[in-house]
Amino acid sequence: MNSDAIQLVNVGLLPIPSGPQHGCDSLLFRAGQIEWIGPRAECPDEHPAQVIDCKGRLALPGLMDLHVHLVYRDVSDAYSIELERSIEEATLDAAANADRLLSLGFTTVRDVGTRGNIACVVRDAIEEGRLRGPEVRASQQIISSWGTGDYHPTHIFQDQLYSHSLSRLVNGPWEVRKAVRQQAKDGVDWIKIEASGTGFNPFCPAERTTLTFEEIAAAVDEAADKGLPVSCHAESSASILRAANAGVNTIEHAIQISEDAIDSILSKDIAVCPTLGLYSAFAAMDTASGVPRQVIENHKRTHASHVQSLRRAVDAGVSIVAGSDSGILNFPQGGCLEELCLYVELLGMSEEDALTSCTSRPAEVLGFKDRGEVSVGLRADLVVFESSPLEHIRALTDPRGPLLVIKAGEIAVDRTEEVNDA
Repeated sequence: MNSDAIQLVNVGLLPIPSGPQHGCDSLLFRAGQIEWIGPRAECPDEHPAQVIDCKGRLALPGLMDLHVHLVYRDVSDAYSIELERSIEEATLDAAANADRLLSLGFTTVRDVGTRGNIACVVRDAIEEGRLRGPEVRASQQIISSWGTGDYHPTHIFQDQLYSHSLSRLVNGPWEVRKAVRQQAKDGVDWIKIEASGTGFNPFCPAERTTLTFEEIAAAVDEAADKGLPVSCHAESSASILRAANAGVNTIEHAIQISEDAIDSILSKDIAVCPTLGLYSAFAAMDTASGVPRQVIENHKRTHASHVQSLRRAVDAGVSIVAGSDSGILNFPQGGCLEELCLYVELLGMSEEDALTSCTSRPAEVLGFKDRGEVSVGLRADLVVFESSPLEHIRALTDPRGPLLVIKAGEIAVDRTEEVNDA
């Protein structure tokens, strides 16, 4: 009988809470699911359709990036995100970025802000097999306030923003509810709101709080009524505390975390998605990069406090989930690999904990019970790098990319024979 199974042999496996992997050097998957893990000699399928020799390398669960903007391609400021490119070109960028992320080992991503409804369209095209990419959990435009989400001078867009911007501007709790209802109708998986300024906005710095508690709470309440979780951009101290007290599901960036905010985050089991790699990249830039001077200076000003805040959060036991916010000049899509390195180098995480922030922990935040570990019965999402990131985290940033990427049992990248024969 011909088998349709694929077997990985001579493969290293992480210990997992659901069961010991000691002595196991092989796994078998079929129809998108891991069917067996154990010693190679005991494989229940004697003649699998394909055998891939990993030469002792570690097989990680498929990686997850919880803060992507698929429409970002070499952007430098709000103009290059929203005005320089048409909505049609932005859609092509999103499709190309999805393909790139899969090739880098990301089998699941969350898009937290797009133009129009591009993220949902790309999500559906990938699910239908018309595009290549990771599984996408999609948001729509970021629900923001006047003075924050309108990145351009008031005399250009006063009282009405163009339809294909990155933001949906609101004023008051009922406008927030209206925006959530419309996005639920359009098929989003997540609601994204923006409660503070950002270093990317020359008119509204990171330290400025924008949405009121009532507006944030309205988003959380309306989204919960529609069965949707909420992600909140919050950089200032007050915005982080408001978001935590309102009960959002994840807080993005979290540059200035107070002790009160940490207590609230822990009590409500909220995850923090730091995007530390992006802010570190900005802080290291100069104007020769093509990024405007004010944007660079804004990030240099807040970088040290960002690292200090995150160290306090990690030490307190806050759940950290990896996200990149990448796609800017000098920090291209796939920056979540750099993100994990910085968790080890700047925040003091162990390599294993950093990898957990990109695998099992985001699976929990996204509500997935079928992925995040390499375990029997779970989806066959797997990634293998040439060197072990457990031994040296920067193995993730090998410019050649991973040796092997498997999404739901389908091989997306396989360079094992090329490297094994070299």
